[in-house]
Amino acid sequence: MLNRLPLVSALALLTFIPGCSRHDSAVGIGNRTQVLHQNIGAEPQDLDPQLMQTNAHFNVLMALYEGLTGYDPRDLHPVPGIAERWDISADGLVYTFHLRADARWSNGDPVTAHDFAFSARRMLSPNFPTPYKHYFDILRGAEDYGAGRVTDFSTVGVHALDARTLRLELRQPAPYLLFLVGGFMWMPVHRATVEAHGAFDAPYTGWASPGELVGNGPFTLAAWRHGEEIVVRKNPRYWGARNVRLQEIHFHLIENADTEERAYRSGQLHVTEFVPASKLATYAETAPGELQVVPFFSTYLYEFNLARPPFDDPRVRRAFALAIDRASLAASQSQQHLLPAAGLVPPGTDGYRFTGEHALRFDPAAARRLLAEAGYPDGRGFPSANLSYDVSARHQHVAEVLQQMWEKNLGVRVNLANIEGRVFHAERVQRKYALARGGWVGDYLDPHAFLSVHLTGGGQNVAGYANPEFDRLVRAALDERDQAARHELYRQAEDALMRDLPVLPLYHYTSQHLVAPSVRGRYPNLLDYHPYQGMWLGP
Repeated sequence: MLNRLPLVSALALLTFIPGCSRHDSAVGIGNRTQVLHQNIGAEPQDLDPQLMQTNAHFNVLMALYEGLTGYDPRDLHPVPGIAERWDISADGLVYTFHLRADARWSNGDPVTAHDFAFSARRMLSPNFPTPYKHYFDILRGAEDYGAGRVTDFSTVGVHALDARTLRLELRQPAPYLLFLVGGFMWMPVHRATVEAHGAFDAPYTGWASPGELVGNGPFTLAAWRHGEEIVVRKNPRYWGARNVRLQEIHFHLIENADTEERAYRSGQLHVTEFVPASKLATYAETAPGELQVVPFFSTYLYEFNLARPPFDDPRVRRAFALAIDRASLAASQSQQHLLPAAGLVPPGTDGYRFTGEHALRFDPAAARRLLAEAGYPDGRGFPSANLSYDVSARHQHVAEVLQQMWEKNLGVRVNLANIEGRVFHAERVQRKYALARGGWVGDYLDPHAFLSVHLTGGGQNVAGYANPEFDRLVRAALDERDQAARHELYRQAEDALMRDLPVLPLYHYTSQHLVAPSVRGRYPNLLDYHPYQGMWLGP
């Protein structure tokens, strides 16, 4: 007994001294109390679902709100959400959603069809500065109302027939609609709360803050410590609360991937938003069960400002594109499964693959000829231009590689501007840039999810691209019922886009996360959506 006492005492010290054991780290405690710690990177400007900025922020919105449909966590097929069932007309132009009788807002108010109609009117208001109006263009009359050409909202194909019945009338078939109405743009907002803080279509009025936000999702907003974390707590009024096992989620706001990885390694995070490129091989060898590298329905790209010289000249844009060795760029990222981009839409999208005359390639000789034609032989006289990107070692590395390629292959020197995340996203939307880091994640598995972004006047058409030929082809594809013919229209549209190059696709990338073994009910999938209703923490 005497010989065992020192050992017992030492073990007790290791168990109870804070920070000495993963058992009593945030992850260890969270495993016992069903509190998930997940990083989402850059801090959102707002928790208004209709003003969402990045895919990572959708994690918070999925906790606070719920759309008409939800997503199966394994393969993301649409499942009942606030709507318990729906009917579709034979011609695919009318969808009738029947809402749950027990759906409630977090303050106890019933969630009704009128809430969805109000939210659609707010989204489409010409005064509301959301970049996502184009997601509603499929509705009859939505484009005219959103552009201010019509002021009567009853002309839009969104009708609350009664408190529990919502009818959507489409101007064209949209086979992806059931997926779309589960997304952030269709998540409803609580009318009384929004209007208590100002005009219904005024942005950033403060209603989406702790103590104010009224949501209809499985969690409520408990705290928002700026620069640190957003905390959500289980919502007892959620219709499916009995099946929600997590009690809290702490969404951490760590932008630096190396800092994030250290937090994961020390037991402060269950799930990371990124994995440092330098650590991928190490985790693949030492902890393969914790490293998730999955093909992701996304494209990493740069955006030109078409209104600002020198990138208002398509020859300059084409020269910059042809001067990039995308295979070398992808290899330099030390990531797995990166595919150099020949176009905008990721390959394998329901059988679609882009092939066209203007598919991107590496041709430095042609690039130099185009730059000379534009008036800058061997880069002489090329004006000063900034390449802007948000704080991230990964974004910086890509920028540095491209800076070297353009200097070597074109003789031009592009300045790098590393900007804090919130400022960067604001300046990007306001077009205060010459060339900026961008990216796009498809919200449904169809080429339309990428190509529709660049329709004339689209809210996410940051470059300001306008091409009637492109617009016609993209819209014609929606009317085509034969899939092969529909894909051919999309190929023609994408070829026109790659000819004009308002954006500069670089590669299609993967989602990369570290996920603690205790996280259950979270499955890898192509869109990296992970509903929290079925997630829990084990030992």
